[in-house]
Amino acid sequence: MSDGNGQSAWWVGIDVGGTFTDVVAINRATGEVRDHKVLTTKGRQEVGVLEALREAVDDVTEVGEIVHGHTSGINAVLSRQGAKTALLATAGHRDLLDIGRMDRAFGESLYDPTWMRPHQVRPIVRRRDRYGVRERSGPDGASVLDLDEEQVREIAAELKERGMEAVAVCFINSYVARDHEERAAEILREELPDVYVQTSGLYPVTKESERANTVVFDAYVGPIVTDYLHRLERDLRDAGFGGTLWIMTMNGGVGSVAETSKAPVFQLVSGPVGGVSGGVHLTRTSAGGAQNLLTMDVGGTSTDVAAIQAGETPMTDLWTEEHGLTMAIPAVDVTSVGSGAGSIAHIDSLGALKVGPESAGSEPGPACYGRGGTRPTVTDACVALGILQPDLFAGGALPLDVGAAATALAELGSQLGMSMLETANGTYRLACSDMAASIRSISTYRGLDLREFALLAFGAAGPMMAGQVARELQLGTVIVPERPGGYSAFGLLTSDIRVTKARSPMKTVAAYGAEQLEADYRELEEEAIADLVAQNVKREDIVLQREFFAMYAGQTWDNRLPLASGTLDDQRLEELSEGVHEFYRGRYGFSAGELPIVLSALEVTGVARREPLRPGDAAAATGDALLRHAPVRLDAIDSDEVPVYARERLPVETPIEGPAVIVEDYATTLIDADSSAKVAASGELVITLS
Repeated sequence: MSDGNGQSAWWVGIDVGGTFTDVVAINRATGEVRDHKVLTTKGRQEVGVLEALREAVDDVTEVGEIVHGHTSGINAVLSRQGAKTALLATAGHRDLLDIGRMDRAFGESLYDPTWMRPHQVRPIVRRRDRYGVRERSGPDGASVLDLDEEQVREIAAELKERGMEAVAVCFINSYVARDHEERAAEILREELPDVYVQTSGLYPVTKESERANTVVFDAYVGPIVTDYLHRLERDLRDAGFGGTLWIMTMNGGVGSVAETSKAPVFQLVSGPVGGVSGGVHLTRTSAGGAQNLLTMDVGGTSTDVAAIQAGETPMTDLWTEEHGLTMAIPAVDVTSVGSGAGSIAHIDSLGALKVGPESAGSEPGPACYGRGGTRPTVTDACVALGILQPDLFAGGALPLDVGAAATALAELGSQLGMSMLETANGTYRLACSDMAASIRSISTYRGLDLREFALLAFGAAGPMMAGQVARELQLGTVIVPERPGGYSAFGLLTSDIRVTKARSPMKTVAAYGAEQLEADYRELEEEAIADLVAQNVKREDIVLQREFFAMYAGQTWDNRLPLASGTLDDQRLEELSEGVHEFYRGRYGFSAGELPIVLSALEVTGVARREPLRPGDAAAATGDALLRHAPVRLDAIDSDEVPVYARERLPVETPIEGPAVIVEDYATTLIDADSSAKVAASGELVITLS
């Protein structure tokens, strides 16, 4: 694929986070790498994107490709400021969003009789905006009750009068019978030409609750995301950009604006996915050959974690925004916790110190930013403790106010009977504990042996928290990549073009047969190929990956399994069945060979590899790496003479004994007293804990 502007063009990754917008640019001709960071411009994210791009690249006309991850969709969901949305469901099923799986989250509300589901407290679609439609399809796809088209037109007239901006359509069994949904959508588009309309056919799989959530989320964010992308395209064009704009999606790949606009829900959390892509890239290019990585991306608002095993991208078919609102989509398995550098320290209902999930964000930001914030955050704690050097933060572009941080912490501490430093230490340790707990949830609690993993820490705040988190998890190695502050933006540039297609047959292996199964897979492959070709991908450059979802007859939940390439025949069908039994023995400790295996869903992903990154060699370290000695008051260190080093000046393979602070433009790494660090030949900072 051409970059559109010749070999001298820049290739740029831009990641919009809750607090900062990060950009990483690589020159294809020279290998030069540039990075920059600006505060996210809430409400008009494209303003910050253009500002970051102009700061990193002198001439926008020389940019050949941009790969972009953004938060416009998830911000709309979290703040409940999405489109005014209606839902058309099969008559009798309009309360599906509230009922969900009829479970509740473990925790302090488990036995609370007044507890309500998050969607009932803060609905995406209010009950009065949900309509039961007279129609019914059977599980075999046959029409049991024809669609009442006149009723759909009557509903459309009411929606127009009420000023609805989006409509989601989800009928029972429509994963196998799409006619009713598609006809209802056709009528809605006729009657409401300016309204966004989406059906659950965007990813037609079983699990009615999750399928309904998926299409509702898409309708809720669809107008906002597509409007944002169109504004961004316009502003980039006006700035002189004539290359290709790729959008990161939750399946770990990128797509064109036209393709990703078909189902904006797949962009909901695209930025964190970029960081995992960068981690997978690292397993293949450096990190001492480490194949198992726990990724910890600490931004201003949250921490995103994932477990990379054997150098493979971790995938899931279910993604949860909050309890009861789980979507059925192919997504990189990333878990978030509301504990980041901007998380606010406060007193909970029991009178104890707590950190997050509320964040100071970019406006007003932590107290030390001097932008009007008065409540103490994790960043303020790190400033007061001496971990963050106030004159070196963001390369010196954003000096930090130590006095403002200390004042905010002291005020909170006075309510707890704690000194300012005790409050700062407690805030730091609690934030690290929350991050460690989130990592356990995707590793230890899933049966992974942490002794086999290294911690990959990035995001602007990740490296300054990683040592403490690693100690809580009893890990021996922490890896801090080059340019950790913008590593998710870098990871965007390592992602390929991907399209995923699926269907849910709900047949046993025996009833399916090899010939029909092969035919269905080929149909899905042709659909994926068509979408990629529409994005200017050559057919011969496409790699197809097959997966299937299986369970034993009588079970409720299925399991995602890969399917080896090659034409299916009777022998390979037997191998498929044996693979399911082996999976059950390994995952659950048993297999049930006497039970039929149900294929609940088939999935095909088409992948078009993008040109590999070729960053130039890092410049040789010059000058004295030691900048100063400074006081650090973290309770595990508490020293007046902690050395502070400039990372870009550290010589390769030369050990740095802790305690030490290592600074770079957009990140700070803390090395504790019982650790050592060195820069590997491939550029990563490797920390060894003893």
